[in-house]
Amino acid sequence: MDTGHAMTIDVLARRAGMTVRNVRAHAARGLLPPPHLQGRTGYYGPEHLSRLDLITQLQEQGFALAAIERLVAATPRQSAEEALTQYLHMLAPWAPEPSLDMAADELPGWLGVPMDDQTWRTLLDAGTVQRLEDGRVRVPNPGLVRAGAEAVRLGMPAETLVAVYRDLATHVTAVTTSFVDLFRRTVWADFVRDGLPHDRQQQVRDVVGALQPVAAQALLATFREAMPAAISVFLDEVSDTFEQGAPPAGEEGPADSER
Repeated sequence: MDTGHAMTIDVLARRAGMTVRNVRAHAARGLLPPPHLQGRTGYYGPEHLSRLDLITQLQEQGFALAAIERLVAATPRQSAEEALTQYLHMLAPWAPEPSLDMAADELPGWLGVPMDDQTWRTLLDAGTVQRLEDGRVRVPNPGLVRAGAEAVRLGMPAETLVAVYRDLATHVTAVTTSFVDLFRRTVWADFVRDGLPHDRQQQVRDVVGALQPVAAQALLATFREAMPAAISVFLDEVSDTFEQGAPPAGEEGPADSER
């Protein structure tokens, strides 16, 4: 009888919304506590289901199984659940804006820009817009797409903006890695070394929450510092071009336009 305290692996997998194969894989990686053995049959309880739910939520937040495995291995077995829960809570302040679903013909109006076939292909190929069933689309990162639409209204082509986004994502990933590594080597390392004390859990969460505006402010300040220098280089290049009598890049001279 399925009481919730004596689940076979098939029942556990069904309740967790995954396959038996995935459950076995998690167990083989040490992500699950051992089952309760009755004879040669292993039975699982609520603690196993809770662990699988935590693993699923962490994966949905972008955690790789290898990272979850290292976390479980690095903490005492009795505190592994607590550590995983703490990680999940720490992600809350950084949760991205929820994805947005709508009818495909509503997207141009939502963006406020016209969309031809080429623009559609560009967004779909970049993954910034995804097709769903029944003529609907999903925007995984609405804030990003809104920013892109604003840039299009300023006269910048969508294809170029996608290339800039990919370059930007690479640099931002390096920046976020630096901030996370700083947190990991300081606040988190001290917290784990002291045994994940309950009276400091909220303090750690507060640090993570405060880190977001701090990181954003530092990134924006650095950008503002670098932008004038980049614009100065651009203006110097334009001035040199004019002094040499050549048209600015992207424009034709009189002789070229008459050909």
